[in-house]
Amino acid sequence: GGYLCFVYYGYPHLTNSRDVSTWHKYSGFCVFLACLLTWWRACTVDPGTVTPANVEDLCEFYEWDNQIFASAKCGTCQLVKPARSKHCSLCNICVAKFDHHCIWINNCVGVGNHKWFLGFLFTHLCICFYGSSLGTILAYGIVVEKDLFRAVFIDPVTKERHPASYMIIAQYLLATEGMVIFVTILCSVMGLVLCGFFMWHLNLVRVGTTTNEHSKWSYVKWCLKQEKDGKEKLKNVCNIYNKGFVANFREVFFPIDVHRLPRQLAAEAPGG
Repeated sequence: GGYLCFVYYGYPHLTNSRDVSTWHKYSGFCVFLACLLTWWRACTVDPGTVTPANVEDLCEFYEWDNQIFASAKCGTCQLVKPARSKHCSLCNICVAKFDHHCIWINNCVGVGNHKWFLGFLFTHLCICFYGSSLGTILAYGIVVEKDLFRAVFIDPVTKERHPASYMIIAQYLLATEGMVIFVTILCSVMGLVLCGFFMWHLNLVRVGTTTNEHSKWSYVKWCLKQEKDGKEKLKNVCNIYNKGFVANFREVFFPIDVHRLPRQLAAEAPGG
């Protein structure tokens, strides 16, 4: 919606702008398509459903650490729960390397679509900052083109004449270019929010954990701090899933295919 508003109200200014080239119409559309692609892939790619066919392989691949994950059976799926997995009550499936359920993609984020979720955040972060920058330049171009800094504004009610000020110019732009200013402000605010959210998720990948696991670790550490010898026990707490910076990112961007694991492929093979 924000993109369409910007196209309708903002793009006409590109033709007359001396500061912004018309090629932004095409580059902006390409960024918009990238947003749609990453969103669609994050929505439709299987997040990593645990099934009877792959559960044994997943239990071997994701070993229990007996700290935040231990051998247990899912009460709903009636399957052994591999470490790092969780049953999502909304999707009604167990998801391998579960991160969280995202309402924006109406899907869980797990081992299968984690990279697409990060791509979804990144592309929308880009289009927000793109729109914010372009909108700001266009607004400034309008101010310069109409020489608003040296203009005199007349109050329509009192007929009083007022020299230009930042507040008056801002009110003028809101009155004449309201949608462009609104979308620009919206992009700026949402861009900052998305930037923080994106950096947070990159940091989780960096340390080899997920949103779900971060919550579990926080609870475990809080419980240990309540004990007399908790500080000593905290020294022994270790995240075995943190394999190092490069390996952690490789695991996210080049994930396993939970539906093409050895035992499952062997069972599906002719004569298996």
